[in-house]
Amino acid sequence: MEAIKRFFSFEGLSAKFCGAAFLALGAALLAFPKEVQEATLSSVIYCLTVLVPSLFPFMALTSFAVTSGAGIALSRVLGFLSRYVFRLPKVCTASLLMSFLGGYPAGARGVSLLWKQGSITREQAGRMMLFCVNPGIAFVVTFLGGTVLGSFSAGWLLFLSVTAAGILLGVFTGLFAKFPEEKFVPVPAVPGGAVIRSAVDACSGILKMSACVVLFSGFTAILHGSGLYQFFVKLLSGPGPFSQPEAAAALSFFIEVTGGVGDAAKFQVSPLFYAFGLAFAGLCVHLQVFSFFEEFPVSKCKFFLFRFLHGFLAAGIYSLLSRVFPSAVNTAVLSGSPVAISGGLSATVAGALSLLLLCSAFLLLLGRDCETRQTVIK
Repeated sequence: MEAIKRFFSFEGLSAKFCGAAFLALGAALLAFPKEVQEATLSSVIYCLTVLVPSLFPFMALTSFAVTSGAGIALSRVLGFLSRYVFRLPKVCTASLLMSFLGGYPAGARGVSLLWKQGSITREQAGRMMLFCVNPGIAFVVTFLGGTVLGSFSAGWLLFLSVTAAGILLGVFTGLFAKFPEEKFVPVPAVPGGAVIRSAVDACSGILKMSACVVLFSGFTAILHGSGLYQFFVKLLSGPGPFSQPEAAAALSFFIEVTGGVGDAAKFQVSPLFYAFGLAFAGLCVHLQVFSFFEEFPVSKCKFFLFRFLHGFLAAGIYSLLSRVFPSAVNTAVLSGSPVAISGGLSATVAGALSLLLLCSAFLLLLGRDCETRQTVIK
């Protein structure tokens, strides 16, 4: 009886929640093994064919810009944008560019490195994390526009909408901030060279992202198999303005952005859902962003609030741009099926798998050395 009373008390609530979640998820894995297996297999193929090839170069480039003199050299040319538009130090220029061009985790990785080096303050890092979470140009234009929607023009329109919304949020967060005091930031001496370090950072980041995508795909499969997903869809579509297909796409985007893309394509919902979902980024990306920091520099409630603001603002901008460029919307042909990777699959998977294995080899061979210098994400 005492054990039961202690379990239902408020002491150690976090541990109790984790224990209950462990039991529930363990039971769900035994109840829906086939669904979880199929979902994780599909997500692994997605990671190998889309995520790794498109994001790995940008992750490496972001780390290289921060750990070498490239970012400092770039700040001398474009640093005025960081200082006068976002009221951030000029050394943030490269990380800002990568956050808008390189994909969701590239910005977070750059911010965490700058903060760890002492190049920016906690307040500046926190402000950056309110708007430096954006989809990459390769994912939105090439994959979503060219493959899923069948229109590169539609992909460009979505990319411009989400990026413009992020820039506006960045300007807004800096309105009441003081102009930063520029200080000399020496380029850190990295044994082995900045190229190797950037490769190791990118390896660690891409492995972590892939693991999160696979994990969330399994979780989503459990939600489908248990009926909870269908329950929440009916709950969202009942009193609200959404139809059931729109509610399903919105819920998928809330959980994980690639799953949202697949469901939005399958249900052929309005492109506004793509704009909102890409800007919001999904819980899977949010957890990846948190993992780059030992201590997150801004309140997570504020972070989530700005994710929703980013989503609604991107949807509004897309609505305006679609009226200015209606041909880009009209030429978008929805696939009518979940996101599928086809055409040359074996070669693409083999190449990406080789890259993923090289990532693992880098971490195994250089992990201890990198941990000593605190370069690998923990």
